[in-house]
Parts: sequence; C-alpha cells; structure tokens
Amino acid sequence: MESEIKTRGFAIDVSRDKLTVVKAELVTTQEKGGVEVNEVREFKYDNEGIEELIKFLGEYKEGIMEATGPYFFYLHEELTKKGFKVTVINPLDLKEVFGKKTDKLDAQRLAKAFILGAVKGSYIPTGEIRELRELTRYRESLMRKITQVKNEIRKFLEMAGYKIEPFDKRGMALLEKLSRGEGLSEEEKSELKEKLGRSLNDAEKLALKQLVELLKSLEAMVKEVEDMIVSKIPQPVVELSKIPGVGLISAATIYAEFGDVSRFSSSKAARAYAGFAPRTKQSGESESHSGMIRGNKYLRRAFFLVARVARKSERFKEFYDRLVSKWKSAIKATCALGGKLACICYHVIKDGVYKGDVKKSFRTPRGKDVNIQDVDVGDALDSLSQ
Repeated sequence: MESEIKTRGFAIDVSRDKLTVVKAELVTTQEKGGVEVNEVREFKYDNEGIEELIKFLGEYKEGIMEATGPYFFYLHEELTKKGFKVTVINPLDLKEVFGKKTDKLDAQRLAKAFILGAVKGSYIPTGEIRELRELTRYRESLMRKITQVKNEIRKFLEMAGYKIEPFDKRGMALLEKLSRGEGLSEEEKSELKEKLGRSLNDAEKLALKQLVELLKSLEAMVKEVEDMIVSKIPQPVVELSKIPGVGLISAATIYAEFGDVSRFSSSKAARAYAGFAPRTKQSGESESHSGMIRGNKYLRRAFFLVARVARKSERFKEFYDRLVSKWKSAIKATCALGGKLACICYHVIKDGVYKGDVKKSFRTPRGKDVNIQDVDVGDALDSLSQ
C-alpha cells in the first residue's frame, strides 16, 4: 500500500472502551509549514459513540487507525460502510516509529505521520476472503486445543504406566473403557499385556473421562467448521488444491491468508510475506543470510505442512532430494520447498489457474478421494454429499 502526502486526515487510537480521535491538516504558508492538529476528542466505543465520531469527522474522509487486537475490526467496518477510507497500521510498526504509547499524543503523531505519507498501512481483507480467513484461523485454534487435550491424555496414561496408542480406533475404545473403570477382556489383556499399566485411581478416571468427552466435542466442532469452509470455497481454492501436497483445507487457508495478491510486486514478495525469504545482512561487499523473515505465521505453518506432503510427490521429490543432499538437512530442504510452493500458489491465485502437473485426486475433510481433473467448486461440494 503506497503512502502519499494528504492535505487533511484523521487518526484514531482504538482501545476496548474508548476512541481517541484527532483531526489534522497540512499547512503550507509563508509563516509556517507542516501538519497542524485542529481538534482532539474522545468517544465511548459503542454504537452511539461511533455515530458521534462520524459526525465529528465531517468532511475528513481519509484517516488511519492502529490494529489493536480485535477491537479495531468493528469500527473499521462501520467507517468503511459510511464511505470513509481508513488505513490500518500494525502496532509493531507504530512502536518502531513512535516508541512509548500514550493515547492522545499517539493519535496526534499518527495523524501527522499519515498526512505526511510517513507510514504504510496493513492489508485488511473484506468479504469472502475475510470470512474464509476467520474460519480457517478458528479451525487452527481448535486443532491446537485438540493437540493440548491429546497431550493431557497421554500424560495421564504414561503416569499410570500405559504404553498404548490411544488415538487410533482401537486405542479410543480402550481409552473409553479405562475412563469408565470397566475391565478389559481376557483377549485384550493377553494382546496388550506388555503395554498395560496399573489400575487407574478415581482422579485419573474422572480426568480421562472428561478429556475424552472434550476431545470428541472438539473434533465434532472441527468437522462442522471444515464443512462450512468447503461450502464457501471459491474457484481459486479448487485450483490450489490441484497442486501436489495441497489439500482442500490447506488451499482455503493459503487463499484466505494471501488475500488480494495484486498487493505483491512479485512471487518473491509473496514468498517473503509467507515467511520463506532469507533475512539478508550486508556489510561492505560481503553478504550473509541469517534465518528467515518472519512473515505471516499462518501461511508459514500451512506451507511447511504442505511441503512435508509435497516432498514425496513426483512433481517435487527430485527438488527436495537434491536440496537434502546439498544441505544435509531435511528441515532446510522442506522450508525451501515451502518457499517454492508459496511462489506457485501466488501465480495460481493471480492467474486463476494451475498449469503444472495435476495430482490425480484430493481428499476432502470427510476422507473421500475425489477426481481432481477439471473439477469446479460445484463438483467439489457435490462430492461431499454423495
């Protein structure tokens, strides 16, 4: 997002209950020059306060606000609906520019920086991309909770001396028996005797019972979220899912997190946004690389996981094996493949079509293999109900 000098503008410092608003103008006279703050006011952050804020802004139609947690989203939406053009800045960028934060002074400095074109805004998705991003991020938060619950279950089993795998079909059946205090059959005891521990005490039974119920509930929630994701995927997501290693949910995540790819100058810029560009340091004529640019954490995770699958495919196996041989590091080679996939996905979204080798099928969230050749969104959705 390019920055340019404005003749006037506003800045809003957003907190949970309060909005600090500054109106300012560019002054270019013989007597003085620069940005002059006209007025500073505070409003309650509720619907009535927003209405008062809109009246206060009047003809000031362009401005800036800080992306403070989840608080700024609603205000940004309401102002956008009313025809205001609002730039959003990342708090980390704001801290680098201004240092210590104080609401009124912060808003004044932000207004001046905005009018002088000294700050660049962040991309804020809208419409279908915004909704898809909310769904895929919510799904990831649920998956993290599932991992936590599974780790808790493993902990209780290990404490009691059990060496079973609790999360396959048979393990879950055994886990439910243990949590209910039911005895095992002689066949189960004979087959699993090397993996069984002591009898569980009442506290362990209660904990396992609740954890198993929580695990089932979370898995049902994930399934419901995945069904909604699939019901809302646009055609570019289906195109992305044709790439070897990219599943339908991963494709939805990649599409939602990249958003409007026209904001990237090249595939390298998109790769950097995904967190797969090396951090370069130059000193005189020497150049060194130290780690990766941080980038979007959701994209970075998605591409790393996709690369772990794609490295086994015919399309990418040779590339991956060559880098493993060169660097003697599977992780580095996987990251390099993740960066390559980021570039490929950028071009697929930009061009609207995947032109490479197409995998024969993709697996839906319900576990069905679906023919990927010439599939469109309707076909993908229909396959789930068959």
